[in-house]
Amino acid sequence: MQNNFDVDDLNVIDMDAKKVLEALSDFNRGEFTKGEQIHKKTGLSTEIINVAVKVLEKSLLVNNPDISKSSPPYDFDTIEISDFGRQVLEKYG
Repeated sequence: MQNNFDVDDLNVIDMDAKKVLEALSDFNRGEFTKGEQIHKKTGLSTEIINVAVKVLEKSLLVNNPDISKSSPPYDFDTIEISDFGRQVLEKYG
């Protein structure tokens, strides 16, 4: 077992999810964002954004106020970066 573990050596989230998280961090706290806004900031496709948001939700890095709602072609309606997501970006971003 390695004693001097460096978190930077571990790719915690994939690069597309990181792009989405960084785009969300540009918005103010409490400001929920739609998929189209994320697309404009990142240039990522709908499919990639949907997968990235699922990864970020499972990691508790974003808040999705109503997981039952979607705004096609996106699998979510609105999301925001969580406080934990901001902390992760600040520390490891």
